[in-house]
Amino acid sequence: MMTFRQDRGLTGIELGLLALSALLGLAYLGDGFGLTAPYPFNVVLKASGIVLLGVFAAVRGHWLLAAGLLLGSAGDVFLALEPTQTAFGIGAFGLGHIVYILLFADVLRRSASRGLPGYLAAAILAIFGAIMLVALQPHFGELRIPASIYNAIIMLMAILAVLGRAPALAIIGALLFVVSDSVLAWRMFADALPWGGPVVWVTYYLGQAGIAVGLSSR
Repeated sequence: MMTFRQDRGLTGIELGLLALSALLGLAYLGDGFGLTAPYPFNVVLKASGIVLLGVFAAVRGHWLLAAGLLLGSAGDVFLALEPTQTAFGIGAFGLGHIVYILLFADVLRRSASRGLPGYLAAAILAIFGAIMLVALQPHFGELRIPASIYNAIIMLMAILAVLGRAPALAIIGALLFVVSDSVLAWRMFADALPWGGPVVWVTYYLGQAGIAVGLSSR
């Protein structure tokens, strides 16, 4: 599933893709401060940085990782549409996390676990996920089932990340994704954390970038 090989470093094309992706991600950050691009250009801008991360993974030969990143960009599009297509967004992100689950599970299978530190981190994440699920249940409404399933999927992804010996960037990326989705869930379903827009985007983008670079390295 993943090819473990000596990392050949980044080529000029790969560095260019990462740099352009970061610039586009930074440009969309203005959306959280009221500097929103007109619709539908804001939708394209939101997705484009993650699309380039997918292209980066594909150029490095990691096609399954690229698919996960592109599913994330599809989720971005669904959530940015007017009206917002929340159910489709949850579905796209859920499928993307299933791809990441397969990749982190493959790392765990190949390299064994981190031992006690990994088990402790996994237990903390499981408890946090359960608390979030219980706390948000009254706010999920008609999306209770898909939102609950999504909660389980992303927590499993993060748990597998901390259990295995994946590159540090990939593990940090998975944890940042949990932070991003947790803040987003409170904003989207509970109408809370009004200051959280920039936090959601920064942690989300860095999470995707960390997974992209980390899982495409040795």
